[in-house]
Amino acid sequence: MEPICNLKDIYKALYQFEKEFMETHRITINEAMVLCCMKDGEMKTAGAICEFVGLSNSRVSKVITSVESKGYIYRTISTEDKRQMLFSLTSQGEEKISRMQASDLHIRELYARLAACIQTE
Repeated sequence: MEPICNLKDIYKALYQFEKEFMETHRITINEAMVLCCMKDGEMKTAGAICEFVGLSNSRVSKVITSVESKGYIYRTISTEDKRQMLFSLTSQGEEKISRMQASDLHIRELYARLAACIQTE
């Protein structure tokens, strides 16, 4: 039963980190990962975003729609394949990435909390 309790503590630490991230940046971790995927300035397909972010197609579709509605990315139709959508950062998206990169994400504190959970096994 102890490993399950440790998993609960790990989940709580990650949940708290995500909550603080959302309160600070007004964007979810998954939304931030989509922006991170696009920070090189190249247009990306939904498939490429899925691969980078590590989420299912349906979940990435929802995250892309959310990020697009916030004005951080825009979509265009591929000139090579009219069935394919391509996504790019807007200037607002570029600014959002810059602000997130400049902020202290408190990653060391998260690692310490996670390490404490793991050491209790």
